[in-house]
Amino acid sequence: MTTTSNPGGRPIYLMLRMKPPWVFVDEIRRFVESFCACACPGQQREAQVALAVHELMQNAIPQAGGEDVDLTLQVDPVANRIEVAVSNPCSDEQFHDLLARVARLNSEPDALRSYLRAMSEAPSAARGGLGLARVRFEAQLELSVLREGRRVTVLGRGPLDAPQLQAPGGTHV
Repeated sequence: MTTTSNPGGRPIYLMLRMKPPWVFVDEIRRFVESFCACACPGQQREAQVALAVHELMQNAIPQAGGEDVDLTLQVDPVANRIEVAVSNPCSDEQFHDLLARVARLNSEPDALRSYLRAMSEAPSAARGGLGLARVRFEAQLELSVLREGRRVTVLGRGPLDAPQLQAPGGTHV
């Protein structure tokens, strides 16, 4: 698998550090979608990766307490891999809560079942609570959590050429 925009076949990186104002979240999503379309033309993964970045940034911003949020995106056409990493400062309590949520999502081998469970458990009147499940199911990325000092990183990794999702009642690209 090769791309015309990357004749050397090396991984392509996007790194971004920002003070987290909410106004940029949607713009970052559009930028990531465009970046992926250029970095891996023909893969049809740009919307899914942009969704993952959007959801992870929305989770990171309120936890950052006005400090930097880092985004690293790696596209590796030769290895057929994509990796999204979003890092932010967090407390011990926030870290353990996040670790437990990701472990619970990952305990269900079927990402769709995990997503449906998260939807049924999320209060209908409250906003949030589904982002990680969306990343795992809709973006088809496996999730993990790392901690280094005061910072937590949520990683989403998966194949660059992920198959089209098949779900009851239709498909999702």
